[in-house]
Amino acid sequence: MTKTTRRILLLSASLLTASLWATDTVSFPGSTPAAAPAAAAATPAAGAPKQQKLIKVCSINTAQGFQEFQANVQVVQTQRQLVIDANTAYEKETNAAKKKELKTKLDELLAKLNENNQTMIKTYGFSLERSYTVAVEKADVYMLVSDEEAAKFEKAQAEAAAAAKK
Repeated sequence: MTKTTRRILLLSASLLTASLWATDTVSFPGSTPAAAPAAAAATPAAGAPKQQKLIKVCSINTAQGFQEFQANVQVVQTQRQLVIDANTAYEKETNAAKKKELKTKLDELLAKLNENNQTMIKTYGFSLERSYTVAVEKADVYMLVSDEEAAKFEKAQAEAAAAAKK
């Protein structure tokens, strides 16, 4: 197994997705679901590695920041898949000239992926070599309303707040 193949396998072992599911947490495939870490730690399998725990690596405080994070994860995930596909094509190729061309392309894709992975590590503490759980701590839900509906809604909120103070 070549060094490049091992690197690709390592990267492909971490399947990432940054979609927000309608639950309290978002887990990347391959990671331990947020509700299960305690259970997973309490029942280690025979011969299993040492117990692991979740640590916070970053906080994203705005919806725009989270959307940017999601987009960046999708970029590196797509790049990882391109590297895997290029490696597969390289290993299947029998023509020496075409194989050399594919190797050059593979090396370029891998270099760009590694560069972007390093940027993700510096920016978010996030690497393709790890599994992650995203905990959604706050969500704001908005709806479109007319000016009259907005005024009624704001008045009802003010009345509810005043009643709560009493």
